[in-house]
Amino acid sequence: MPPLNARKRDYLKKHRNETNQSVPHLRDQDWDMSDSELIELSNITEMRNADPTISISINNVLLDNNVKRNRPLSYSKISRSTHWRREKEAKSVNDKGKLESFGFVFIAPVVEASSPILSKNEIQLLRIQEMLPKLQMYVKPVMNSKDKENTIERYSFMQYSSIYTYFIKRIEGIPITLASREAARIHWADNNVAYRAMTIVKWAKEYLSQGVLSRHRQGVHSKRKSFLNDADIKEMVLEEIRRMKPAERSLVTIKRFIDEVVIPSKLGVIMQPIPESTLSNYLHEWDYVYRKNKKTIYFDGHEREDVVEYRNVWSKRMLEYMEKMDFYSGETEEDVLEPNALPEGERKCVFVTHDESTFYANDGKNDMWLADGENYIRKKGPGLSIMVSEFQWPCHGTMKIQKWSSRKLFKAGTARDGWWTSKHMVEQLKEDAIGLFEALHPNCVAVFLFDNSSNHGAFADDALVASRMTLNEKPSPLSEKFQFRDTVYISRFTDMEEVQSFYYEKEIKKRDKKGNLKTKKVRYFKGIRKILEERSLWIGHDLEGKKWKLHCGAPDRVNPICCALHFLENCPDFKNQKSVLEEVIITSGHIFELYPKYHCECNWIEMYWGAAKREARLKCDYTFKSLEENIDSFLDKAGDLAHIRRYFRRSMDFIEAYSRCTDGREVVQVVKKFVEKKYLSHRKVRVPSDLV
Repeated sequence: MPPLNARKRDYLKKHRNETNQSVPHLRDQDWDMSDSELIELSNITEMRNADPTISISINNVLLDNNVKRNRPLSYSKISRSTHWRREKEAKSVNDKGKLESFGFVFIAPVVEASSPILSKNEIQLLRIQEMLPKLQMYVKPVMNSKDKENTIERYSFMQYSSIYTYFIKRIEGIPITLASREAARIHWADNNVAYRAMTIVKWAKEYLSQGVLSRHRQGVHSKRKSFLNDADIKEMVLEEIRRMKPAERSLVTIKRFIDEVVIPSKLGVIMQPIPESTLSNYLHEWDYVYRKNKKTIYFDGHEREDVVEYRNVWSKRMLEYMEKMDFYSGETEEDVLEPNALPEGERKCVFVTHDESTFYANDGKNDMWLADGENYIRKKGPGLSIMVSEFQWPCHGTMKIQKWSSRKLFKAGTARDGWWTSKHMVEQLKEDAIGLFEALHPNCVAVFLFDNSSNHGAFADDALVASRMTLNEKPSPLSEKFQFRDTVYISRFTDMEEVQSFYYEKEIKKRDKKGNLKTKKVRYFKGIRKILEERSLWIGHDLEGKKWKLHCGAPDRVNPICCALHFLENCPDFKNQKSVLEEVIITSGHIFELYPKYHCECNWIEMYWGAAKREARLKCDYTFKSLEENIDSFLDKAGDLAHIRRYFRRSMDFIEAYSRCTDGREVVQVVKKFVEKKYLSHRKVRVPSDLV
């Protein structure tokens, strides 16, 4: 409702008399509407109460909208005087201040012909024509093995084929609905054509925007979570699998362990036994594969604590040798990569590895082409054998100077050449390996590498080996096999070196049959007791006060005071006793190294044996005569210099990987990274991936 003053003015205007004089109005507090206006207002109120949708302002009753007003009802921000003033100022502007008066000419902008406006449908057709060639890559058939990378799943193939047909129909001018329905009828053999058509349109839009369809995930989600997903249960099962020998691992044994041990201990409830199919899926998820066993890394004892400790130190020592060695590169490994300049007095190192292998006369092929029902009867047993003991260099392979070779053939057996012992090994080392090396590499030092066999760790007959000694003295004639050399030890009182002999002569008086007294000198071995007494080290009892025996029965030297044997073994001169091979090599001025136990992958000659046995099996005729005549040719063919250098580099990769990894199971992956990685340094050359 308008304010009271406005209503008063309207009232006076309506009630002016003929002389244009206003009728005196009532006082403010006595002012009121007429009866007719009150009746009209009450009628309007009743109508509004009856129908809320009617909205009529009471102002229409109080105000006469037909009356012409001198001013607007609302403020428009610009009054008439302001409008007049602005028009006057615009007309009074001097034309000389315009740009045209200074010579500037206004040129209307040239409007280029705009490109035709395309409809949404036309834009989509252009996009379809653009994406169609790429779509053909998904739907074309695979014609050869090189295209196998482009193969896709069957459901995805149906999706792309449907889109392809839909696009062709659209390009032909068929509308969206008809084109999608036609594609659905062609590719989907179900009755729900309308749904398939709608889905094809959705796939087409996704392909046009993304260039590829999202992967179909229907049916691949886990419907429920298995208790094998629990981290503690998984680790418990994996620990048991690692504890088993590979030959003992099976779904049955692992399932039995889960049902009888894991479920009762971890869950404490009786559950339905886990299916073998589920267990198989989880084993694959845990990176276990049921496959044919292949020779790569021998893991039985491979990660034993003492083996890992030795390997960590040994691998870092080998890397120091590698800095002083030649490496090889090129397609045939003919390029020699020499080490950086060595300090004065340092000599170049050359690795020399050794190993033995046995070839059998009846060791033929296991796999062959046979007709259905055909069986090839092979000879029983391996047959007669020839053992090969060989030293190899990466620079020469098997070293030869005319008929002088680092390879030796040996026919092991009782009625043949006997049995291969450390004496044969020392003989080959002295007469062949060291002599050949010094003849071909006069200014280099050899790093001789042997595996941890008993022959390679054997001691000389005169070595200080406590296990060959007795506790007490005994006669020891010169005809005995073990004759201990004199030793030098540090006296605990004078801190001076003293020489100790283990033998003394003793006079024995004895009467003959006639009663004559005769004196005889007998050579005696002192025994461990007297040896320790001379050094003032004899204790006679262990920490618990028990009397010393010769040997306590413990395999290791865990407690050096447990017995007389272990106490003497821990003395410095006995503890530092070297094997006979090491003594020979160090005496000749070269370096002796032992491979870590169970680490045949570090010895490149193992790959050479595999290639040689392959040649022997291919040409095996199951006769010893043929093997004896051809074994050198088998070995020479397998010992191609390019192959030997590749084998050598691969073994060096394993050694470098062991110097970086704490867990041996990671080494294979690290070596693969070495192979795939490209190096810019000329000293970092890796094996080509096709040779791994």
